[in-house]
Amino acid sequence: MLLFCLLIIAVAQDIRSGKISNRLIAAGCMIGFFVQLIEYQISGVYYFLRNISVPVILLYLLFQMRVLGAGDIKLFSMIGSILTIQELYRCMMIGFLASGIGAGFCLVFRKNWRLHLIHAVHYLYTLFKNKEVSSYIPLEEAETWKFAFSVPILFGVIGALYFPAAR
Repeated sequence: MLLFCLLIIAVAQDIRSGKISNRLIAAGCMIGFFVQLIEYQISGVYYFLRNISVPVILLYLLFQMRVLGAGDIKLFSMIGSILTIQELYRCMMIGFLASGIGAGFCLVFRKNWRLHLIHAVHYLYTLFKNKEVSSYIPLEEAETWKFAFSVPILFGVIGALYFPAAR
């Protein structure tokens, strides 16, 4: 329940200002640290460090491409500090799936999906041709591409916790 309170605050901050407070992330990570210690005793330190590191390692390339913000990665790390690694992976998968669906709706309603598709194909062509990672969104257009990724992350947590994978 506490995780959901933290996530609701994060979503509100992200929608309002486009940023998630580092204090909120730090508070959530401290809670996660104690959750892991209570659950696993001294081994909880290992689980805590592993779970907060996984999103940073897995999502760093998307951050370099400016497809994902640092706050979103830190939010995944905070979530990982509280959840198990399996729940974190499910959360990330569902969150990205929800984000893709949301982005698809945005493209349809903006009616410029062809332009975005051409831009994406051109980016991938340039990426493979130059073998160099660059910003996906040109800096001059960054303001028009705002997307509160914390909302799909919230859906990811709900999906991971309330609709667990079949065993």
